[in-house]
Amino acid sequence: MATREQTTVRFKITSAALSAAEIQARTGLTADETWKVGDKRGPFAVVEKIHGFVLDSKALFNATLDDHVKAMLKRLAPSAQKVGAIAPQCEIEFSCILHRKKSPPLRFQRDDLRWLGVMGARLDVDIFLIEEPSAPRGGGFGAGATGTTTGEAPKTGS
Repeated sequence: MATREQTTVRFKITSAALSAAEIQARTGLTADETWKVGDKRGPFAVVEKIHGFVLDSKALFNATLDDHVKAMLKRLAPSAQKVGAIAPQCEIEFSCILHRKKSPPLRFQRDDLRWLGVMGARLDVDIFLIEEPSAPRGGGFGAGATGTTTGEAPKTGS
C-alpha cells in the first residue's frame, strides 16, 4: 500500500511550571490535546515529566504547507501576545511535518515568522521522503525467496 503525501502543522506548548489548564486560562486558546505531569502517553506508556498543550492545524492533510501555516496562524493570532507573555515559563514550538515523494521547496513569509517571534516560538520543520515500492523484477510464477524457478532446492554452499 502506497503512503500518501500529507502535511501536519502543530503548535505545542510544554511547561514544568504551567499546567494545560493554566495555559488555556492565560492564552484563551482551546487545546486539541493536553497532558499533565505523570500522565502515561503513547504506545510505550511513557510517563510525562512536563505539562503539554497542543493545537493542530485544521487544514486538510493534503493541503499545502502554506495553507496549514496560514490556518494555524489565523487560529493563534488573537492570542499571540498572551502566548508571548507566558513564553519565559514555557517551551513553545511551531512544528511542520511533511511526508513527500520528493523534497519540497520551503518558504516562509516574513510576517509569518514575525508572528512566531511575537509568541517566542521555535520553528521546527521535518521532511520525510516517501519511497515508492518498486515493482518486483522478473519474479514470475514459482520464484521463491531464493530466486530459483526450476523447483529444485537452493544450493547452500556445503
